[in-house]
Amino acid sequence: MHRLWMTSAALALAACGVVVAAELQSGLQVGESAGAFNVKDITGPNQGKSLCYR
Repeated sequence: MHRLWMTSAALALAACGVVVAAELQSGLQVGESAGAFNVKDITGPNQGKSLCYR
């Protein structure tokens, strides 16, 4: 009985992991554009300045 319970628990955890992984989206999706972000320029004429790239 203990072995059956452990097997059932392991399968339930694995199924939950698959459901969570299916909902996870990383990064930009196709067709989305990146929002504005600030960077510190380290070379060129803007060296040392903080710039907003959009």
